[in-house]
Amino acid sequence: MASSKNMIHLGLILLIDFVSLCTGRLIRTKVAILGGGMAGVMVARTLSEKGISDFLIIEAESVLGGRMKETTFDKYTIELGANWIEGIRNHETGEENPIWTMATKYNLTSTATDTDDLLTYDQNGQFNYSDVVDQAFAHFKQVLDDATKREESNLEDLSFAEGQRLRGWIPTTSYEKVADWWAFDFEFADRPTASSMIRTAANEKATHGQRLEDDQFVTDQRGYAFLVREEAKRIATNNNILYNSTITTIEYSNSSVNITLRNGLIIWADYAICTFSVGVLQHNDVHFIPAFPAWKQESIFSFKMATYTKIFLQFPHKFWSNAQFFLYADPYRRGYYPQWQSLSEIGFFPDSNILVVTVVADQALIVEAQSKNQTLIEIMDVLRSMNGKNIPEPNNFYYYRWTLDPLYRGSYSNWPTGTSLCQHNNLGRPIGRLRFTGEAYSQEYYGFLHGAYLEGLKIGKKVADYVLNKTFRTDNRDYSCKQHSSREQKRIILSLLSKLKSGKNSKVSKFEFLQSIQNSHDFKR
Repeated sequence: MASSKNMIHLGLILLIDFVSLCTGRLIRTKVAILGGGMAGVMVARTLSEKGISDFLIIEAESVLGGRMKETTFDKYTIELGANWIEGIRNHETGEENPIWTMATKYNLTSTATDTDDLLTYDQNGQFNYSDVVDQAFAHFKQVLDDATKREESNLEDLSFAEGQRLRGWIPTTSYEKVADWWAFDFEFADRPTASSMIRTAANEKATHGQRLEDDQFVTDQRGYAFLVREEAKRIATNNNILYNSTITTIEYSNSSVNITLRNGLIIWADYAICTFSVGVLQHNDVHFIPAFPAWKQESIFSFKMATYTKIFLQFPHKFWSNAQFFLYADPYRRGYYPQWQSLSEIGFFPDSNILVVTVVADQALIVEAQSKNQTLIEIMDVLRSMNGKNIPEPNNFYYYRWTLDPLYRGSYSNWPTGTSLCQHNNLGRPIGRLRFTGEAYSQEYYGFLHGAYLEGLKIGKKVADYVLNKTFRTDNRDYSCKQHSSREQKRIILSLLSKLKSGKNSKVSKFEFLQSIQNSHDFKR
């Protein structure tokens, strides 16, 4: 019965494809790259470097860039999404962040941000609680070290907030809460209570651990995405990119991947690489046929798509003090318009009279869901409490609603408390000839642009190997993450070791053995 259904299903696909081919509504390609952000373009570059030119980037927007998204604000180009180059150079190895290398290659303009150039405020105006800010960062660094030791000792993971409490850092005052937000939420776009202690430490140390220079804030008037657009020019022609092409359906199997666009066009690919954000996958904005297996769905919903919203205001004149950053401690609400950045300083956009206020997590969701007028009222109330009642109204005001855009559904990923390595491995695991890549799939660099870059290179190499060396193998196994008691795990490992020694089914046994060790490792986290 199942075989008959499969044959009927295959026949329908072939019939649809035949009709589409006859009407000119079908494109054949070796590799379809679904999305033209950093990861997608790095896949394309890797394929090109391997001598593969038969690929197609399918991009829903009119330009490449993905979450590297800019707009014009008065006469300035501002970045709505990715804005920083973080972790310039590893001083132990000398290795550069590849984004910094690319930025240097294209002479991208940027300015070092100094988070110590900070003034602190509360509801009564300027008030110095920089000592509390220093305490928050000191505890943050202590928890990072504790997390590393915890992983080395094979202890259970905790939330980052639990790690803070073990260190005696329990924010209760409004100053402690905003300092905690500045030390943690501003980077990870989520609360410490919702974030893995061990994975946060690995993520932070991988990017900032030995990288001593200040992060670079991109101010280039060509836009941050100029990097990916220039890279694409070098490896792709107009025949390799479909713009303004929204994907509605992806039908995958062990033999091909069919992608249907909103305009009715069908792309028939030998392999496809999905660069959609975790948020898009969680919202079912694209229909996958067949539905993902349970272990894949679990991995998608076990990860977090965080929201980081920058709100831009331009005023007739500058009324704030000369500093890069301002921190506001609301007396009642943690994370309520807490962090302000002046772009009017030297090295940024001098005399622009632009302020940026950043909100993340729950407050970002509120801001993106409510009217812009309501947001402006709230912001101006805060600004007046900081700077006095006689400040002017802005003559320009803008922010992007990341969570409401079906192409993004958020800003970047964060590793939640309780998500195991096994579940994260499954997040990036292929299904049929459909592979996945992007910042969320990096265990070390999730949430960072260089994570998207490196994951794009990695998956590009794997798919190039499929194409050139015919290494693709059908894999219909169940990858559900299972828990085992230590006694049961020991029994499984000993049994597999016995099989290995006997030499029977050695290839399968080696895989099972490594998978068993991985599951044991994951379970303890």
